Amino acid sequence: MFSGMILDPGWRQDDFERLRDDAVNYLEVALRGQNDEELAKDVLCSRVYAGHPYERHNAGTASSLHALTVARVKEFYLAQFAQENLTIALGGGFPAGFESRVRRDFAVLPLKGRNQGELPAAPEVRANELYLVEKAARGVAISLGFPIGVTRGHADFPALLLAASALGQHRMSSGRLFTRMRQLRGLNYGDYAYIEHFPGGMYTLEPLPNVARRRQMFQLWVRPVDREYAHFALRLALHELERFVRDGLTPEEFARTRSFLSKYVNLLLKTKLAELGYAVDSDFYGTAPYPEYVRAGLRELSLEDVNAAIRRHLRWEGLKIVMVGEGMTEMRESILANRESPMTYNSPKPDEILAEDEVVMRRVIQVAPENAVVVGVEQVFA
Repeated sequence: MFSGMILDPGWRQDDFERLRDDAVNYLEVALRGQNDEELAKDVLCSRVYAGHPYERHNAGTASSLHALTVARVKEFYLAQFAQENLTIALGGGFPAGFESRVRRDFAVLPLKGRNQGELPAAPEVRANELYLVEKAARGVAISLGFPIGVTRGHADFPALLLAASALGQHRMSSGRLFTRMRQLRGLNYGDYAYIEHFPGGMYTLEPLPNVARRRQMFQLWVRPVDREYAHFALRLALHELERFVRDGLTPEEFARTRSFLSKYVNLLLKTKLAELGYAVDSDFYGTAPYPEYVRAGLRELSLEDVNAAIRRHLRWEGLKIVMVGEGMTEMRESILANRESPMTYNSPKPDEILAEDEVVMRRVIQVAPENAVVVGVEQVFA
């Protein structure tokens, strides 16, 4: 059944139209209309990679999908579905000879695909850029980031993996961002940090395999906050990022996070499907199997190694910043004018938090007016 779907797609017009309509509805209804958080993250990716092949959303754009035809899809298939682009991973209790049968089945594909050329480096981000998406929403979703030159296999990957975990492990309450923004201030539901592309974070507790990329970016995901406090939340995220880069991890953070990650990597491969997926990714990056690769890298790290890698690769200026919500024209004016954004609470807070808030609410976010853009949601991935 599987080989039949790959080797003989059928090219039926009704199937094509159904799948095309599904993709358009995803962009126009599910993403633009219903999921502000994923929208902010996807828009951030497109802004970080402006002018680069990664700028394009994996689902395409609404206009390109409407213009698509079966003939163009078939043309792509004939150019790209080739043996040199194919990796087959098998696991479980398959019978003797099955591997040879699979190889034989897929040998009908052409040997070579169309040469795509070299993937360029990500465009450099020299100054802060603000991209504000206006849409009706209860809160404001925020994502910010910049490209980094580190992928799996890079000497600094284990160090940055540990750093990102300490700053904001996905969907966990242990990270510094989560502690400072949610637990101590109750700003939102969670705040996380990433050094690898992480699509669909709304729907999974763990990173999924087979989203490997030759270029990566650093990203902060600030889950929606009340519009009244969105400017403060952005300032606080930048304040914590600056403190993280300047001061690095504490010895306690380093020891705790290294111990956690050494065990956590085993959970990522708890199913045969995940095991195969990570094996394919390790082949793509040219590394040892992921758990062994991560644990070996973590064993060799010192606190000084991690803090040095943070200083080499992370920063708190030269960022792409995306905000999705209502009142974005006023938000732009507030940020450009560096208006104060005081924070109020429904319950008493420690003096240390209140004193820090006084600093954060006046934090200057340097953005040139020409780098602060407001667009309607209907313009996104149109």
